[in-house]
Amino acid sequence: MEYIKREPVKTGILAGLFVALFMMVFFFARWWDAPLGTELTITPSKEIVQVVPEETLIPSTIVPTVSKETIVPTETANASPTATIPPDTICNGPETMYVQVTGVEGISYLYGLSDAIRVARIDFLNGKITILHLPRDLYVSIPIAIPGITESVTFGKLNQAYFYGSSGMGYYDGEGQAPGLLAQTVEENFNLKVDNYISVNTRIFQMMVDAIGGIDVYLPDNVYEHHFQEPVLYIEAVIHHLDGKQAEIIARHRTLIGDFGRVDNQTILIKAFIRNLITPEGLTSIPDLIDIYRETVLMDFSPEEISNILCLLGMIDNEEDIIFLDFPQDLLEEKRVYDEVQKHNVYVLDPDLNAVVEFLDKFQKGIIP
Repeated sequence: MEYIKREPVKTGILAGLFVALFMMVFFFARWWDAPLGTELTITPSKEIVQVVPEETLIPSTIVPTVSKETIVPTETANASPTATIPPDTICNGPETMYVQVTGVEGISYLYGLSDAIRVARIDFLNGKITILHLPRDLYVSIPIAIPGITESVTFGKLNQAYFYGSSGMGYYDGEGQAPGLLAQTVEENFNLKVDNYISVNTRIFQMMVDAIGGIDVYLPDNVYEHHFQEPVLYIEAVIHHLDGKQAEIIARHRTLIGDFGRVDNQTILIKAFIRNLITPEGLTSIPDLIDIYRETVLMDFSPEEISNILCLLGMIDNEEDIIFLDFPQDLLEEKRVYDEVQKHNVYVLDPDLNAVVEFLDKFQKGIIP
């Protein structure tokens, strides 16, 4: 079959190992198709009203009224409906799945900003995974009220949606808490709907990297961190073997490179993690990774969905078929706006709404990349 790549033995063993391990861990503990966390059931807020200048309004499509006298051709009226046969998918997965992936600042989930936000489009028809970065500084309307400050909508950065939804804040009582409010914010602002979520905090990221024995990376540029408000060299641009703490520092810091530079470094780390995981040494760490995920990762996948995804990973080429997509910076304008909650001006990226919605629509349809 076309999606089975050049090393079928390795990929088949990997897929089988992943699926078997997850079946053993989860099947007897929970129903096979039951989510492992609070499932996302987002109902868009009716109070969100987006103000659009008159010149950009699109006229409503007029739907003609069909009168009672409308004649329906006999052959059409008597025709039996044609059954639609769903296409075959890899690993019995759905045609597509959209997963919200967040890296949370801090060592717990009671509070924390989602400083890394990505949406993965998992295509079980064509054997492709596209991972899109959403800038944390996107200026959005968050469908939540801050007691004593805002009423039904709070304007702020995208990563604040996760923070306001966290259980420690107590502002949001919808499904999925922090991931749920973030997903609802993305959908209501940009018409991008996700099916599932997974959140990992900085402590877990360290544990995952250490569990596979570290990762080998090539850093094209020096990485700096702040020390008394001054940039200090942390690690030089060369090939490194990083432990969990080193990887976590590189993933967090944006000194001299900004948020988009930090995202580039995070992509390097993710690719290295996947690459090291599928080595013989990395495969021996699978039981430890399962324990980390089961006990400390926030997610709403069912074991069946996990097995579908891991099976797909074993069938595709991790270099060619996993694509990291950057958010187009030309659709964003750098601004400083007044934050009602923080009571001071903050840096934001103000999106060209129509252009961003069009871009994300193409992403969802698989037109890009």
